[in-house]
Amino acid sequence: MSNSTLVTILHVDDNETNRYVINRMLRKAGFEVQEAATGETALQMVTQQPPDLIILDVRLPGINGFEVCHRLKANPATSSIPVLHLSASFVESKDKVQGLESGADGYLAQPVEPIELLATVKALLRIREAEDSALALAKEWQTTFDAMSDGVCLLDRLGRILRSNSAMRNLLRKPFAQIEGCFYQELMQNILGCVEVTPLTRVQETRSRESEELKCGERWFSVTTDPVFNEAGIFTGAVYIVADITDRKWASEALRTSEERFRLLLENVEDYAIFFLDPDGRVIRWSVGAERILGYQEAEMLGQSGSIMYTPEDLASGADKQELETAVKEGRAEDERWHVRKDGTRFWGSGIVTPLQDQAGQLRGFAKLMRDFTQRKQAEDERNQLLVSEQEARAAAESANRMKDEFLATLSHELRSPLNAMLGWIQLLKSRKFDEATTARAMETIERSARAQAQLVEDLLDVSRIIQGKLRLNVRPVELALVVEAALDTVRPAADAKAIQLQSLLDPAAGPVAGDSDRLQQIVWNLLSNAIKFTPKEGRVQVRLEQVNSQVEITVTDTGVGISPDFVPFVFERFRQADSSITRTYSGLGLGLAIVRNLVELHGGTVRAESQGEGQGSAFIVTLPLMPVRLETTQPERIHPRAGRGVGFNNPPSLDGLQILVVDDEVDSRVFLTTVLQQCGASVRAVASADLAIEDIKLLKPDVLLSDIGMPEEDGYSLIRKVRALSAEQGGQIPAIALTAYARAEDRMRAIAAGFQMHIPKPVEPAELATVVASLAGRTGIP
Repeated sequence: MSNSTLVTILHVDDNETNRYVINRMLRKAGFEVQEAATGETALQMVTQQPPDLIILDVRLPGINGFEVCHRLKANPATSSIPVLHLSASFVESKDKVQGLESGADGYLAQPVEPIELLATVKALLRIREAEDSALALAKEWQTTFDAMSDGVCLLDRLGRILRSNSAMRNLLRKPFAQIEGCFYQELMQNILGCVEVTPLTRVQETRSRESEELKCGERWFSVTTDPVFNEAGIFTGAVYIVADITDRKWASEALRTSEERFRLLLENVEDYAIFFLDPDGRVIRWSVGAERILGYQEAEMLGQSGSIMYTPEDLASGADKQELETAVKEGRAEDERWHVRKDGTRFWGSGIVTPLQDQAGQLRGFAKLMRDFTQRKQAEDERNQLLVSEQEARAAAESANRMKDEFLATLSHELRSPLNAMLGWIQLLKSRKFDEATTARAMETIERSARAQAQLVEDLLDVSRIIQGKLRLNVRPVELALVVEAALDTVRPAADAKAIQLQSLLDPAAGPVAGDSDRLQQIVWNLLSNAIKFTPKEGRVQVRLEQVNSQVEITVTDTGVGISPDFVPFVFERFRQADSSITRTYSGLGLGLAIVRNLVELHGGTVRAESQGEGQGSAFIVTLPLMPVRLETTQPERIHPRAGRGVGFNNPPSLDGLQILVVDDEVDSRVFLTTVLQQCGASVRAVASADLAIEDIKLLKPDVLLSDIGMPEEDGYSLIRKVRALSAEQGGQIPAIALTAYARAEDRMRAIAAGFQMHIPKPVEPAELATVVASLAGRTGIP
């Protein structure tokens, strides 16, 4: 009622003017006001909706104000409503006394000042609010008192019962009217008649709680007496509590028996780890089986977190806490996982966690039962691993077989299609005569089909050479701008036929690379042909050549069909096509990009594909290393050594006066290399191992070292590292060439990084070998 906006006041007065003045005053103060002109009307309104306060005139027609007030206070439903008499006629003291004795809570004479009226109204409302709060508190206390399951009563200093709860009344089987004022000893004697009950005397002496358990017949009772003192410390009574603990006693005995059985179980079962945790997950019991399986003694584990047996990865994921949460939520938690013993070894444990709750449903802890199933787990893992390996092998075989079938079907289609046109036109030309134009068109078709078949065969041969490692490069300095322009000239008719715009952005200063001009042109041609094939009419294909740091990049972009993100990682694999169905739109064996990747890698470069997705076009970026340029201050400029296909061995460079050390474990290879170099005038020393080579370098100080890489016991990488570790006087700066059958880009980079100046893949032409040695020795002229 502290908020006046929620307070309703009923004003009863037969004088309309008085009602208007008083009501205006009350509404201005924020109260809600109801009006009545007679006592009968007021009583009806109060019955229908009781107000918070009534302002009542004394002089009223019919029933006067005193009678109205008397009836209101006599009715329990309205007796608590504050009544304020406000009268202009009955203003003498005897009138006020009569009004207050009839039940009114206040009396004011008119005229009254607004401030006095409002203050009186608020005071009466505060009193009403305090009375309501006290009544609610009393009811709440009594409700709490009665809710106690034990019998409780309040005694005075002599032991008479002042108050009791419903449990005590039920225990005594008497209503409170028959209990109040009685001595507790008399009443308790009927229940505990076999015992002299005098706890009140003891608590007066000890001034502290007295408790005891009493057995009467087959039942047990707990009797507790708490002394009560006033502010001066004088004993004024006691709180007397009697509880029937028979069930608890029997339960305690049953629990003791159960615990004894369980103790025997914990001490004798060794195949199971049995332990108990408190609600926070700390160990409170630990069995002999837990000691055997986990390695911890009970003294070590008591008070420790049960999480100590979990693996670090399970702890990081919170598996230990999740297990307990699941047990609480679902009534149990089962798991099989790796656990950690005290010595750090792991075992596969299968366990069940059960929450332990009291009768009230409160969590008291957890019980966990676990077995070591490590051997079973290892056997299962081995079986699963074998199964997975078999499934993977089967899937790989099926995939390879499927790819083979798809490739053969595609190959058959690609070979038969041009054969059909060729044989058809040949039969027509043999059986009848055509005009000149038709004959020319037939010959063009036959020639085009024959060239298509020749290209298919050449691609297959290239792939075969690549797989067998027999693809050779005729390496020499190459200007890529010329290579790209030649490839553009080759594909331009195909682009013009589809009205595709060819764009070229070539940097003439991109720098030379060491490579095979024909194979480099094949790379660019394949990429351009691929772009034109997959670009629709009136599209655009662009090739860009530029130098990026110490590398040269060739980028071919198109506005074609694009590549699905799922297929991009497989675009360079042999026989892989985004669409290999018989309804595919584009022909081909799926070899062109695989050949591109292998040719690029043979040149020491990389190639990658990029696409935003289907319909978004694509880009292929080839990265090749620039040919190294050596600037020497004391020697003439050295040229790149690779000889071209057109250079035979009838005019080799002169190696007169050079002493060359050849290292190769293969006898035939040593004889071949020695013969070639001696034909050029060099003095050759050939050895079969790295140890012999180190001795000869220290002793002979040769001009050039020519070493194989793959050798038994100690390879060429180890040899060159030992050589470079020598001092200059011992031959540590000798020019060195790696001659090896390992021809990948990473092999070349590894050889250079190890300390070789040059890397030549086997097999090598005699002219190429002589040119490389001459270049490295500083002899660039041909005699």
